[in-house]
Amino acid sequence: MAIKPQQLKYITPVIHILFWMLLFFLPYILRLTSTGVRMSDNMQFRLLLNNLVLIGFFYINAYFLYPKVYANKRLVIYAITLIASVFLLMKTTSFVEREFLPLKRSSVPDKQTEKVVEAKPKVQEAKKRNWDGKKGPFFYFSLFPYIFIIGISISYRIVRDSSRQEKIRKEKENETLKSELTFLRSQVSPHFMFNVLNTLVSMARKKSDLMEPSLIKLSNMMRYMLYESNDERITVEQEVQYLRSYIDLQLLRFGDDLDIRQNIQQDLDDYQIEPMLLIAFVENAFKHGVGMVEQPFIRIALAVDRSKHLLQFRVENSVSPVESAKDKSSGIGLTNMRRRLELLYKDRYTLETSENQGTFVAQLNIYLK
Repeated sequence: MAIKPQQLKYITPVIHILFWMLLFFLPYILRLTSTGVRMSDNMQFRLLLNNLVLIGFFYINAYFLYPKVYANKRLVIYAITLIASVFLLMKTTSFVEREFLPLKRSSVPDKQTEKVVEAKPKVQEAKKRNWDGKKGPFFYFSLFPYIFIIGISISYRIVRDSSRQEKIRKEKENETLKSELTFLRSQVSPHFMFNVLNTLVSMARKKSDLMEPSLIKLSNMMRYMLYESNDERITVEQEVQYLRSYIDLQLLRFGDDLDIRQNIQQDLDDYQIEPMLLIAFVENAFKHGVGMVEQPFIRIALAVDRSKHLLQFRVENSVSPVESAKDKSSGIGLTNMRRRLELLYKDRYTLETSENQGTFVAQLNIYLK
């Protein structure tokens, strides 16, 4: 199930909370369940205090120090700021622990009391040396979590920034593709209208009685072009109806002079396709296969292999041997269609065209799902 955009703002905080709980509280829970030994209250408060400080330091570095200082190429200042921040936080945490969360010494046998008393000044002296510049094991043990937090906060920020940049790049790319597709669609309509108007002009000159039904056909096709073609996807059956209307309109002009055969599968409402994609083949067949040909013919076949969700569209037509029959607009439809296929069905289509012995063949296969 796809995640809705409004749900994303809740998912990120939940992930952060779960991460910190797992990182800081799981070791304590495992210790309690495995040994059964419970920490003293002050020790638990110390643990909670240190974890909260580390969490705060994570967000300070991730959302302020790294983007504001390091991202502006101030590496030296960033390093100094990190060192000063770690030192200040460690000193503050140590002061709070010492003044407000002292640890009580557990009772020991009399024979060991003197040893503990003698050892206490040495421990205090060792801790003091840690802060006076002579860094002992206690100092490095306290420093390690901060180094760890710096590492994961920088990594988090890098991944977050990279993800955001990739999202912006994809949005720009999608907008560019949408603009290009809109432009390509706008090219289809004038190209189609140019061909159809030529047909109507021819019929008007002959004062044909078929002029009125031809205009009705054209009106239905214009409705399709103005409204349904603006959708991102339409059913294959709708596209087929558009093709049939176009063919019927052309047959009003050519009549029995053209041998046209259609083998189009029925009930194709289960699949969707980009609108006005297949018309380029049929337009091309009528434009270059009927003109100066003694016995013009067009063969159209369309079927969907439901087991593979594969649309198979094939158009064969006779071609004129006279090169001058082609005008400047030749190939606009097919070139347009190739680009749209590349944008919409990249790696999901194959297109083969060939011309042999006066016959042009175009075979298009599209995986619809």
